Amino acid sequence: MSHQKNCTNQKMFIGEFYVAIINKSEHMKKIFLSLVIVLIATSAFSQLNNSWIDYSKTYYKFKLANDTLCRISQPTLAAAGLSSTQAQHFQLWRNGKEVRLYTSVATGLLGASDYIEFWGQMNDGIPDKELYRNADYQLGEKYSLETDTAVYFLTVNTTSANLRYTQSPNIITGNTLPAEAYFMRKIEQNYNNLINGGYAAVIGEYVYSSAYDMGEGWSSNGVAPGSPLSKVFTNINKYTAGPPNSVTVTIAASGNALNARDLIVKFSNNDTILRTPMPFFNYRKDTIRNIALSRLTSPSALAVSVANSSVIGGDGMTVSNFSVTYPATFNFNNEKNFYFELPPSAVGNYVVINNFNNNGVQPILYDYTSGKRYLGDISTAGQVKFVLPAATEPIRKFNLISQDVSNMHTIASLTSKTFINYAAAANQGDYLIISHPALYNNGSGVNNVDLYKQYRSSATGGGFNAKIYDINELTDQFAFGIKKHPAAVRDFIRFANQQYTVKPKYIFIIGRGTAYANYTPNQSNPAADQINLVPSFGWPASDILLVAEPGSNIPIFPVGRLGAVNGTEVGIYLNKIKEYELNLASPQQTLNDKSWMKNVLLAAGPATEDERAEFISYLTLYENLFKDTLFGGSTQTIIKSSVVAIEQQQNQQIEQAMNNGLGYVKYFGHSSANDLAVNLNFPENYTNAGKYPFFHVVVVLLVIFRF
Repeated sequence: MSHQKNCTNQKMFIGEFYVAIINKSEHMKKIFLSLVIVLIATSAFSQLNNSWIDYSKTYYKFKLANDTLCRISQPTLAAAGLSSTQAQHFQLWRNGKEVRLYTSVATGLLGASDYIEFWGQMNDGIPDKELYRNADYQLGEKYSLETDTAVYFLTVNTTSANLRYTQSPNIITGNTLPAEAYFMRKIEQNYNNLINGGYAAVIGEYVYSSAYDMGEGWSSNGVAPGSPLSKVFTNINKYTAGPPNSVTVTIAASGNALNARDLIVKFSNNDTILRTPMPFFNYRKDTIRNIALSRLTSPSALAVSVANSSVIGGDGMTVSNFSVTYPATFNFNNEKNFYFELPPSAVGNYVVINNFNNNGVQPILYDYTSGKRYLGDISTAGQVKFVLPAATEPIRKFNLISQDVSNMHTIASLTSKTFINYAAAANQGDYLIISHPALYNNGSGVNNVDLYKQYRSSATGGGFNAKIYDINELTDQFAFGIKKHPAAVRDFIRFANQQYTVKPKYIFIIGRGTAYANYTPNQSNPAADQINLVPSFGWPASDILLVAEPGSNIPIFPVGRLGAVNGTEVGIYLNKIKEYELNLASPQQTLNDKSWMKNVLLAAGPATEDERAEFISYLTLYENLFKDTLFGGSTQTIIKSSVVAIEQQQNQQIEQAMNNGLGYVKYFGHSSANDLAVNLNFPENYTNAGKYPFFHVVVVLLVIFRF
């Protein structure tokens, strides 16, 4: 059945979907997941992504997609209604963490020329870590799997101290400390060429788990044998008199095929730094320390290559990132922003930085460790000088930032945001509908999502306490505003499980969703958002994992989805579900009225003759159950008779069975993301009004769960 047909089945087919996995690998287990049976995963309460929110406050939202110095001017604050807020009361949040601020006046009201300042950061992969089956499987944190745009929330906090940079003196006059000769510089390469699927079961084809698995994520292009991945770092400014064994190398890489191989890392002139086994789909996150400084043969450039030793020509592996840390001079290569670190010092440090692009304006030095802010001394042309106090911290982290206007990002506007407290009794429900505002109008002013809620709240529809939850609100609350992040739904479901007085009975998602690996590379296309209204979990997409605890594949509550892309489709589904359930509840129990509900279609889609015999044996077991006196059904069986991808020949037989009325359709066989191996017609071409089957799909090798 084509994906297009599958997406429209809400028009004519009513029922829940199952997924079962047949295991043909010793590395996997056969499991059966049901959306009908309630399986409750017990777990201790844990901190959720909305724990930073104070529901009594108003927040002011803005977005940022770059690492840059940011300022919010007093006029911008005033336009948002914050002109009477004192400087010390501003508080800023990003991804659930408070952001340290500098205000041009430490306390009191901001004047017309005053501002809030902070170092802004694009969205990264840190919020993705909890999506992984095991956090160590994430190879890189630099890039997000959803979007590079971070969402910031400014608010007013008068009850406790807020994080601030303290303006500190930088007194060069009278300094007696010698200038630091070097610092330990880290140069690195992070790749986002493609999204690597990670671990796969190779059973005729690559089959991936919906859980975020080992090696899954942004990576380099494939690294084949004989074609190493190379990067030349220039202007490394090596300090040749540095400690003799002071170089450190890190590497994160993953195998991409079921072959043996070694991971090899080399410096210039074929100098092997690391050679270690990384067979099959295994991954490596290695740190190699105490490398001789002399192995950096050039003071100005360093070539790093990562190679695949496999003798199999079609073998592959990918690299997430690598880095080299070494002693370097304080030459900052005419850059406008430069991060560096210093070790502890009992007497302090005199730092003289050459070749930093400040454009004649005193640059800012943020000391992330102590929370101090310094202005650089630029009295000597071409140099920026700092005298820093003694410090005992093992590592002190600094960021030197140019105040040149071209290096500054001005936040031009703020959007007021008041969060909905879903813990309040009035916002709790036992039938949770998660949807998108794009579906709240069918084009004629009718909100079919709300009508569906009303139906489920009625006695006819089950008498539930049905509530609608806007995915945009869930994203801001439970996914830090990161668009299309699966934590928006998963953390909300966990929240409801922990907080709701009456536990939810069902989760119903109304809105099409796509796998992140399909959405993220295409998110600049407007159509991408139209078909990804409520995101799912992982690749291939799994709504079951969307409502499971981290690390678990057991849904907390039953979940279903209507893959609608507009309000009209929601209305079609609502009418069909009413018709179907009214038919079920009808007191008419004659053969003429209800015999069709005993009709069962069994279909199998084998790929080989051996599978054909195996699948027939499975369906025979089901056939015997359906024909047993406890059900007393009438069955038809259709087996794909050839090894072509999709069988077309039984189309007429299936169509006739559908039109006569089927109570149950069971498919057992192969599938891709788009097709079943047995062809089904478009649902609207059937004439089975009021006789909609329960559709039960048991797919071989669709999703693999490993333990």
